[in-house]
Amino acid sequence: MRFDVRKIAILLLLAAPAVQAQPWHGPAAVEVRVEDQKGLPVGGAQVQLQYTAVPPLDGPAPVLTDARGHATVGGLAEGAWRLSVSHDGFMTYQVEVNVREGGRPALTGATQIKVSGSLRTMEVQVSRARSNPSPSPAPSRVTPVRPVEPAPRQEPTPPTPSPQAPAPTVQPQETPATPPRPTPPAPAPAPTPKPLPPPAPAPRPQPVPPPAPAPTPKPVPPPPPSAAAPETSAERLRTSKERNCVECQPGESALSLEWTVSPGGAPGCGGDIAKRLAGGDVPAELAAGCHVLRIALPAGVRYTAYRYEVLVADDSLDCPTGKDCPRNMGRWPMDPVLVRGSQGTVVLAPFEPGPSQAERRAVLTVYFTEGKKTR
Repeated sequence: MRFDVRKIAILLLLAAPAVQAQPWHGPAAVEVRVEDQKGLPVGGAQVQLQYTAVPPLDGPAPVLTDARGHATVGGLAEGAWRLSVSHDGFMTYQVEVNVREGGRPALTGATQIKVSGSLRTMEVQVSRARSNPSPSPAPSRVTPVRPVEPAPRQEPTPPTPSPQAPAPTVQPQETPATPPRPTPPAPAPAPTPKPLPPPAPAPRPQPVPPPAPAPTPKPVPPPPPSAAAPETSAERLRTSKERNCVECQPGESALSLEWTVSPGGAPGCGGDIAKRLAGGDVPAELAAGCHVLRIALPAGVRYTAYRYEVLVADDSLDCPTGKDCPRNMGRWPMDPVLVRGSQGTVVLAPFEPGPSQAERRAVLTVYFTEGKKTR
């Protein structure tokens, strides 16, 4: 059976553009400028853009800002993008960007996500790039390889012997030639062997006693009930300076901790929970119906207020202290416990899910300002 290799190569070349095509490629480009809180450029920050207009999330490879804090990303399609800027020692900056080829990018939903225990924030500005740089390398395209037609088989030509001496025969390395054996001399008569003594009788095998029955394992008591581990947790910083904290007073910031907790029907945290939190740490063992949210403020800031919430789907429900939340979605039984020290202020707040089986997220928000004195 014979194949036309030229036709196969043409079909592979026609199929290559379909493999290379990416929905996020386009003619637009954006320029990102990153500074710290003092206005100094942040070099080496990782800038990543992900196209959200068409699933799944994809985009060009991440780039790093230069010594001036600038980075330009080109080859972008128009539409919705998610921009993330991260650097060691800073909170991760994230914003939704609407990229337009001939206009200024529109930003919505800017937020700072706490990572690695740092509260330093970055100032990020996004603008339309003056020139479209070369797009980031797309995933490796499939390059068809043109098959090579096999050469016609040729029969080996026997070597022509030299008139002076016959050509040596080359044997394969795997099977070396066996040299001719010399004719051995006639063997001498073998001496008559001496008779061997009869072998000693083998020892009689001793009977092996049957194995002792294994002891019956004692039943292990079940571990004491503990608090269900949260499925997800995330901290988010908002400030009045960046205008993403609508309820903050001038100069005030808000740090929120959001936990997704499992529903439960246990009684709750108990009356001694405040005494157990006085050390500033979450106890190792808690009742099944008790969860403790903990936020650590750094030294040099002043605690001002707190807020309790429960998030159900897209609804945010404010919860009064010591009373059931709306729709019986849980209960914050007491004011948060404040533990102040030289390293800063620790805020701990117990939360009880209650009998409801609906999925919900408990949110503790702590408000603070810059200052040395504590409230």
